[in-house]
Amino acid sequence: MRAHASIALLLVALTVAVYFPVHAFDFVNYDDFDCVVENPNLRAGLSLESVAHPFTHALGTNWFPLNLISLQLDHALHGIEPGGYHVTNLVLHVLAALALFAALTRMTGAVWRSGLVAAVFAVHPLHVESVAWISERKDVLSGLFWMLTLVAYARYAERPGAVRMVLVASMLALGLMAKPMLVTLPFALLLLDYWPLGRLSEEGDPGALSPARVRAAVLEKWPLFALIAVSSAITLVVQREGGAMAFGEHLSLGIRLANGLESYVAYLAASFWPVGLAVFYPHPESISWLAAAGAGVALLAISAGAFLLRRSAPYAAVGWLWFLGTLVPMIGWIQVGMQSRADRYTYIPQVGLALAVVWGGHALLERARAGRAVGGALAAAGIAGLAVAASAQVAYWQDTVTLFTRAAEVTERNYIAHLNLGKAFVERGRLDEAEGHFEEALRIRPGWTEAQLGLADVLVGRGRVAEALDRYAAAAARSPDSAEASGKYGLALLRVGRFDEAAPLLERALAENPGAAQLHTGLALAAGALGDPAGAIRHNREALRLTPDHAAAANNLAWLLATCPDASLRDPVESIRLARASLAAGDARSPGGLDTLAAGLAADGRYEEAARTAEEAAALAEGAGRRALAQGIRSRAALYRAGRPYIETPAR
Repeated sequence: MRAHASIALLLVALTVAVYFPVHAFDFVNYDDFDCVVENPNLRAGLSLESVAHPFTHALGTNWFPLNLISLQLDHALHGIEPGGYHVTNLVLHVLAALALFAALTRMTGAVWRSGLVAAVFAVHPLHVESVAWISERKDVLSGLFWMLTLVAYARYAERPGAVRMVLVASMLALGLMAKPMLVTLPFALLLLDYWPLGRLSEEGDPGALSPARVRAAVLEKWPLFALIAVSSAITLVVQREGGAMAFGEHLSLGIRLANGLESYVAYLAASFWPVGLAVFYPHPESISWLAAAGAGVALLAISAGAFLLRRSAPYAAVGWLWFLGTLVPMIGWIQVGMQSRADRYTYIPQVGLALAVVWGGHALLERARAGRAVGGALAAAGIAGLAVAASAQVAYWQDTVTLFTRAAEVTERNYIAHLNLGKAFVERGRLDEAEGHFEEALRIRPGWTEAQLGLADVLVGRGRVAEALDRYAAAAARSPDSAEASGKYGLALLRVGRFDEAAPLLERALAENPGAAQLHTGLALAAGALGDPAGAIRHNREALRLTPDHAAAANNLAWLLATCPDASLRDPVESIRLARASLAAGDARSPGGLDTLAAGLAADGRYEEAARTAEEAAALAEGAGRRALAQGIRSRAALYRAGRPYIETPAR
């Protein structure tokens, strides 16, 4: 037991040492904003309704309710501070490594070898993506339930029974609700039945399969196969309806098969020499059929070798088949997404390789009569090397620019990297750099709508709205189903006062993305300008519900509730509260914010206080060179001094 505790402590210390920097990392502009920052279900807070919502609604192209509930818990604890989410990912990864160690130790009795496999799992650079990327919470969460399923199955194998199988099935069900990747787990359990559990062999001949025992092992797992059938059906429906397979529809079956073979070899190579790792690997322009054939021959050769060693070294066959089999759902033969492969897909499959290598290395050292000191030194050196490489890889995840700069450096024609760098530089106001990256993305992928929208964003940033409108219009015409194109075009039209054209575009975008607070604020502005104050109030309220600290929405709603010509829609008390909240969330000396507060005070009959506040706002506007605003505020101050509120149409 002392060895168990020592190894467990070493695993925790080593993993935390490698990943500790993530606590200070930011969100990255690659799913993190959709999954966390702008996810309305997270902002709704913890309630029965919000917890039930992920079970009946997909997020984008994924149905993973347990994953979303874990993010809800993080949001309740940390809001939108990224450090807390990163730490949760790290904790889940540590627990998964400990559960893997416990399961292997119980199945094999080999404490140190089990600990070494768990250490490889804990610090391999290929797994950094799963841990350091907040949106990949589904990997570490489902990975934990995979390992807990192994622990439960080790107990079941010792003494089979219905109650213990229910526990195994429960762990699998929870894992599937975190990520459907666990559909291969029952097959992995059959491999473990062969080795190390020895549940499939003839009595007295560990290498010979017993047909009766194989049938029994398959039949006892019927609840597990039923679960993966249901999960697979849900996944296929959600991903097809969400458009996740659309990119794959442009790739022939031959190309997908060839890419899958090459990806197997790439994963295998990176497992032993993890260099040049990237967050996104684009599909090559063309497939080398010779390279694909070579990859296929290599895989067949290794498989043949593992088969020949099935009696003398059953761990080699089990480890290799684990690697091959658990990668099948992610290998790209059924294409989901635009990537050719992804490091995160090795999170579970690589355990098989580690099993084969660690047990094979141990056997070789025993055959060579090397002492424990030699084996220990080699193991320590290997883990240290992986830990150093993983630490370097972790550093690339600190923010969007660092992450995608690295991806562009180590891959060719990476249009996703250039697109996301362009977006990141727009947010930072570095428009020249942003423009260069959007143009490079278009050079690689001509006519790409998202890159065209990025160039239009650059034009808006430079104040060239008329030119931007032409680009937005062209992008929206080219991709009429793109909610992003419709939304950006609509918001740009608002800037030039074309409210009647903007409204239907914003409505179309909102239908696809109902949680976008910016679209609601845009529609509120359009509704007010088009004579629909009730609609303006409704959309501003929804924007505030989605983003409670949205200062602009609070200010706009406060103005409407104070100055609306329809007296039944006015609410001076709420107007004052919202105006003060807006000032607190934004600039406490904002002339516009103070002007709104003054209007609310006047609507509540507090004219003297309203006049003082308006005069302060006018002075601040004058000092900022905003003479027209200052003049308008002073005219309202005169009304307040005369004991009259200011009433106008909702347009602001």
